[in-house]
Amino acid sequence: MTKDTIIRKIAVIFVTDVVGFSKLMEKNEDITLNNLRNCREILDRLFQEHGGRIFNTAGDSILAEFQSAVSAVICATEFQKLIKQRNLSLAKEKQMWFRIGLNMGDVIVEGTNLYGDGVNVAARLEALSQPGGVSLSKTIHDFASQKVEFAFSDLGKQKVKNTVLHAYDVIIDGLEKRVLEISSEIADVIE
Repeated sequence: MTKDTIIRKIAVIFVTDVVGFSKLMEKNEDITLNNLRNCREILDRLFQEHGGRIFNTAGDSILAEFQSAVSAVICATEFQKLIKQRNLSLAKEKQMWFRIGLNMGDVIVEGTNLYGDGVNVAARLEALSQPGGVSLSKTIHDFASQKVEFAFSDLGKQKVKNTVLHAYDVIIDGLEKRVLEISSEIADVIE
């Protein structure tokens, strides 16, 4: 294999970040970083338990790879439930909320990092997710929905950052079940 050879594989991608992280940092950097570390410890334990591997971080963003769509959905949902429990015991200024996006797709492997459409779609799903929620692609839903005891909400085709994708939410206690409208632009593409 030459250095110009591009290595590709199919991977399950998990993307998360903190809702309003910049504002939290602006208010109190020390408290925010301490809380982020505590939440990362929870996530790191869950990654170890469910076979996740972090391949990139930037500030509050974490990108991880899983071998199993089922394991990724379970890990993401457990993380959101544990963060919700943690937040209930904290003052509002110490609470931290996360959004999670999951996708399975083709990625390019470069060293320990992953790139490509599979990663980009997961990032777009994370942006679509509600605070405390998990949004996933149709591919992940199709693999995991029959093997986990979670309910899902079909969000239909959604346009996020110039990409149209079919999205689902994992239904998590305490979160509003969302019904997102399909824009006329997307409706024209579907028909």
